[in-house]
Amino acid sequence: MEFMSDMLSGADAGKPSLFELVAQNKMTELLEPALRHITSVYAHRYPRYLIRILNWHEEVYAAVMLAVERHYLRNYGGSFTEHFYGTKRVRVRQIAGSNALTRGDVWGSLVFLVGLPLVKSRLDQYYDRVSGGDAARLLGDAFSQQQQQQIEPEPTASAAGALAAARRRLAAVRLAAKRAFQKYYPHANCVYHLAAAFYYVAYMFDRTGYSSPWLHLLGLQIRRLSAADYRAMDARGPATSGLAAPPNGSILRLVRNAVARLVGGGLDLLKVALPLSIFFYRFLEWWYRSDFHRRVQQTPVPPPPMPPRPHPDGVAVPFDQTICPLCEKKRTNPAMAPSGYVFCYPCIHKHIDDTGTCPVTLTKADPAAIRKLYADA
Repeated sequence: MEFMSDMLSGADAGKPSLFELVAQNKMTELLEPALRHITSVYAHRYPRYLIRILNWHEEVYAAVMLAVERHYLRNYGGSFTEHFYGTKRVRVRQIAGSNALTRGDVWGSLVFLVGLPLVKSRLDQYYDRVSGGDAARLLGDAFSQQQQQQIEPEPTASAAGALAAARRRLAAVRLAAKRAFQKYYPHANCVYHLAAAFYYVAYMFDRTGYSSPWLHLLGLQIRRLSAADYRAMDARGPATSGLAAPPNGSILRLVRNAVARLVGGGLDLLKVALPLSIFFYRFLEWWYRSDFHRRVQQTPVPPPPMPPRPHPDGVAVPFDQTICPLCEKKRTNPAMAPSGYVFCYPCIHKHIDDTGTCPVTLTKADPAAIRKLYADA
């Protein structure tokens, strides 16, 4: 991934193209719905254990991503998706000749990588709830949860009346705040997306080195990992989590460092597990949509059943299959009885109409079940 072609960044080989940055953001946006789908599938199978996680999926996902993103920011200088695409974050203003991330840069990045998407998702859900969702946008405010009527105070002099008046004032303030949120949040959301689009366009035409307003606020830029960065990662060895501590000879510290190495190795394994899981998911999606899956799952067509054996007391079947067993002449206007034997249509119709049985097998038959046979044209 780190050797993708640079299409729009000119002579600066360390500057990622806009397509790489968009791919990083799209990958980040797809992780949460994919994990939600997996959680919902298993929650239907094991609701006793997973239904609460599904109900609080966004908070649980944010907690997991907080640990993952912190690990990659501390050890590799970039978020999970940024490191997956071979990029890192660097400080514009160097400290002691180094552009590596500081502790404040790591936590500031976590605020915009994990905290801001969670807050915005909750605000979007709250706006859909108070505004009525898609139905209100299509059909008007009839589906809105807003209370349209005004709250009229009821004059009273008692203490209970004063408490009721305070509650009415609080309800009025809440209603006004809800109306203000419903009115102004779409404008704030529009500014949010326009700011991101503006930075994309400016970054594409080399008007700025920041690919998003949040990186501009933090004073960070996205750069490609160089060969020196990869050599430094190889020389440093496997990364450990923040649980690691200097050894002091105690068993507790030894166990703690072992857990730290295990957690760090598991988080590093995501770099390999994610592309493999994506490939496997795409393969399964192709397999279940292809004709190969339908051919494997399709049950073979069973052979037709054998016709009933002739009854000893029935009409004998002639050796020549073109002869009608009833009139013993060459068949004309052939027709098949329900038993599968073929006769002349007038012969078999009259016989079944008179006796109600097949003349060969003596099984019950109905004239309506007789089928006429036609030769190919």
